[in-house]
Amino acid sequence: MNRKELSKKLKKARIESGLKQEEIAELMNLPISGISVIEKGNRKVDVLELIKFAEFYSKPVEWFFKEDNQTNYRRWYDKDAKLAEAFDLLQKAPVKYQKSCACAIIGFLKESGLIK
Repeated sequence: MNRKELSKKLKKARIESGLKQEEIAELMNLPISGISVIEKGNRKVDVLELIKFAEFYSKPVEWFFKEDNQTNYRRWYDKDAKLAEAFDLLQKAPVKYQKSCACAIIGFLKESGLIK
């Protein structure tokens, strides 16, 4: 992936998260122009910045490297549309709620006797 492709994904993630450039600039402790330059692909993003972007946009870091039209099934749950949707929704949930959602699923499965 090159810088231009990553910049497009960063902009898409920001828009999907409902954040404005001004808001993410404040969260990232960068000037607004810094976000603009990043989203145009004119500035590199270091690993620590990418981790912060992922957290603020409620996306896993690997999302930024996945092609939008990628249809290969690398994950076991990708072959089933409902499972894939469930995992994608879980990943889109704010990070602070992901663990409690996973715990709820585990609790449901254990209480129903489906797993031990």
